[in-house]
Amino acid sequence: MKLLLQYIFISLLTICLPSCDLTGKNNGKDDTASDKIKDNKAYNLGAEHARILLENVSDEAYVQDGLLDARARMSNIQAKLGRQSSADYERGFTDHIRKNCDSLARLIF
Repeated sequence: MKLLLQYIFISLLTICLPSCDLTGKNNGKDDTASDKIKDNKAYNLGAEHARILLENVSDEAYVQDGLLDARARMSNIQAKLGRQSSADYERGFTDHIRKNCDSLARLIF
């Protein structure tokens, strides 16, 4: 069962977050987003969405939907507010999960 869960989360990561830079480095892909948080509202919104996701971490379908939703929000934020705000949302989301649910973070990041 654990192996199946890992496969599902790895598959989701491949599908849902292909453009995410989870190392915190820019890698030259897009130099408009810095490593420093500039949009605190986007960062806090990402952290809040991660908190809600973690409240329902025992529901696998909810987690899958939550990851898809986070990716959609990142795309929407990037289109409306720019790459930096999208990166800050992503960082808030991932930071909160890493700090509060290490086991889930290891599976999806």
